[in-house]
Amino acid sequence: MSTAPQTYDLSLLDRSVAKWHASPALRAVYADIFAEMRGHLSPGRSLEIGSGIGMARDYFPGLVTSDIAATRFVDRAVSAYAIPAEGWGNIIAFDMLHHLQEPLRFLESAAAALAPGGRLVLTEPAGTPWGRTFYRLFHHEPCRPDEIRPPFRFAADAAGGFANMGMGHALFGREWAGIQAGVQAHGLRLVSVRYRDLVAYPATGGFSRPALLPAAGLRAVLAAERLLPQLVLRVLALRMIIVLEKNKP
Repeated sequence: MSTAPQTYDLSLLDRSVAKWHASPALRAVYADIFAEMRGHLSPGRSLEIGSGIGMARDYFPGLVTSDIAATRFVDRAVSAYAIPAEGWGNIIAFDMLHHLQEPLRFLESAAAALAPGGRLVLTEPAGTPWGRTFYRLFHHEPCRPDEIRPPFRFAADAAGGFANMGMGHALFGREWAGIQAGVQAHGLRLVSVRYRDLVAYPATGGFSRPALLPAAGLRAVLAAERLLPQLVLRVLALRMIIVLEKNKP
């Protein structure tokens, strides 16, 4: 993610909005993910980084939405590397971290912007063994956690962007021991890493395909998936929720 001026193809966002409103199944699964994220929040104002079409606004009361470019879907244009230091109680992001060419710089920016006791809550694709296989077969973005290595600065692709869906799994798993001291030096501590989503999420069809199950069926699947132990989900899950907290004085 660059600090240079960026724009979106607004037609892509318009298509996402249309699919969002047309798919109760998609909304049901996202509502479940957002509910879990909401359960990790601290008191205070919340800022979302990388809001896209701003759909999280309906699930987080008072949420301030933002993206790298100013669009009609968000409240502000905000770079992940220059988050306004307004004493946020929470900073949240959904599928944003794995697009950052300098993820540790983002963590530093978030730490500076949070109030003491504030939380950073991230939802990311999970580069588990099954996650890597699933995303290789069914998603256009790469999921290669083995490529997430020091110094954690990544080159842009041919189109000027970047994606590696294995980012969260690598940084907060295999690489955490190596980056922990640096992250803690900025005042952040890791609270939890939880894995989730196996069948329900792909059954929504996402933003590009028809849903395979109705919303009611997906809610039943989500309830069943919540019974799975983390030991199993660390191998099979497709998503993960990462929570960090800024130290109190």
